[in-house]
Amino acid sequence: MDTFISSLATRWRFMGDIIQSLWGALLDVIGEDPRTLWVVGSTVVIFSVYWLYAIIFTIMDITNRPKFLRKYKIQPGQNEPVDLQKLWKAVKVVLFNLTVLNLGFSWLMFEVVYRYQQNTEIRVLPTFGRALFDFACFVVLEEIMFYYSHRLLHHKAIYKYVHKKHHEWTSPVAAMTLYAHPVEHIVANLIPVGFSLALLRSHIAVAWMVFALAIMNSMNDHAGYSFPWSGGSVRFHDYHHAKFNYNYGVTGWLDKLHGTYRVPHKEGAAKAQKVKTLLKPNQLVKKKSK
Repeated sequence: MDTFISSLATRWRFMGDIIQSLWGALLDVIGEDPRTLWVVGSTVVIFSVYWLYAIIFTIMDITNRPKFLRKYKIQPGQNEPVDLQKLWKAVKVVLFNLTVLNLGFSWLMFEVVYRYQQNTEIRVLPTFGRALFDFACFVVLEEIMFYYSHRLLHHKAIYKYVHKKHHEWTSPVAAMTLYAHPVEHIVANLIPVGFSLALLRSHIAVAWMVFALAIMNSMNDHAGYSFPWSGGSVRFHDYHHAKFNYNYGVTGWLDKLHGTYRVPHKEGAAKAQKVKTLLKPNQLVKKKSK
């Protein structure tokens, strides 16, 4: 057992050395100016991940291929194929949000917060434990900020002026994930992520990893497909687009706390079927007679 643990630790350190070496090589090419990394680098990372991921689903939405994946579509018959005019309208808004707004917000966050938090060398990556800690805390912090900001945007005094734009897509597709009013993009998308990382004083490399994972998770939730490997948040958020006033969060625990949680259609039907099979035939007759 001791030999196994020792071997695992050695391999872990070896992987860390490789990642640290690759990070150093990247900085040799792009430089290590904090402002450039936080502002330009972050914008490039988010933009690249978003569109590389979106193009896969967009091809599927336009061509309705491959056919064997259509069975995983959450709302069959919707966006089959997607309306190209409506899609292009969304793409133009997303491009503005991912460039102008992201650059402006990243610059502001750097000048106000990030530049004063450089307490470690940019070339030195954090330990795996610290990166894992930051990610776990980020999930909690971002959920809290996103839930309440998202619910605020649904307030009747605000909804039609701001958040209604995003809900034009009652059956969302991946490319429209960040199709939103500028105010919404800042309040519900940028602030929860940016402020969470600021509170954690995360390393820029961890921030980039968080950006990539957050973007892909959000796009999965808007893609309109629930694959066998998809998380529960996919149907959870798709239900929000269909019904509007439920499932405001990402993980669902705040929705359960505040009574805004609703079980997505397929899960609800499965639970109902399970209850039905557990009931004896005479019990079913009695329930129907009532």
